[in-house]
Amino acid sequence: MSSKAKKILSLIAALAFYGLLIFVIIMLYPGRNDFNLGAMFTGGYPKMIFSGFLYTIFISIIALIGSIILGFTLYLLTVSKVDTFRYIATIYNEAVFGTPLIVFIVVVYYMIWKYLPFDSRLWGGIVALVFYMGPYMKNLFEGAMKTIDPLQYQAMTVFGFTTYQKYRYIIIPQLIRVIIPSLIANLTIIIKGSSLLNFIGVPELYNQLLFVQYDNFLVMEGYLLMFVTYLIITIPLIRITRYFEKRVESWN
Repeated sequence: MSSKAKKILSLIAALAFYGLLIFVIIMLYPGRNDFNLGAMFTGGYPKMIFSGFLYTIFISIIALIGSIILGFTLYLLTVSKVDTFRYIATIYNEAVFGTPLIVFIVVVYYMIWKYLPFDSRLWGGIVALVFYMGPYMKNLFEGAMKTIDPLQYQAMTVFGFTTYQKYRYIIIPQLIRVIIPSLIANLTIIIKGSSLLNFIGVPELYNQLLFVQYDNFLVMEGYLLMFVTYLIITIPLIRITRYFEKRVESWN
């Protein structure tokens, strides 16, 4: 039997296993006779759910871009020759790593953002995600920088490259191919973390689905739909990550 045929049979076996698992769960679920997932797609509920879906995508993309910029800035502060800059970055990193995301979101919004003149739950939540993910992005850049051969730095110095030229023409192009898989993985984390913005009233996917499920007293149906919807968003990203990881390995 060829290797490809074995993979197909293995995939079929895995799908059969999960199909059987789902069947057993359904049969053991006490409220299966009252289960009514279709009720969540009546009236104006589909529009609400789709709106929450779009909010989640928008929040995640903006938070990813913002955290990349902040992460790179933190990396530059970390490698700065000025001790004060290094301490600022280090203390901030440790504070974030030691704080749960939900606590960070609540503190940033209700103790800081809410009292600013441009108060907005949406942008307050995005800012909280950006500042929380920044140190994780910093670690990403830190690890990627270690993949660059030290001899390249010597060559850049010999040719008289400025700091801007070093990053623009040599360093950043090499970093991009290395960090893409990790960036996509971090985007998946941001998407899942965006559900916690429900605690400050942002109408993202989790918030909207929560409203629909409790408005109809369809608790299990709502959580099942949440489970499936988030998988629809994250599984393609996970597959893209695997693809880029293989490409990076081939480049090396």
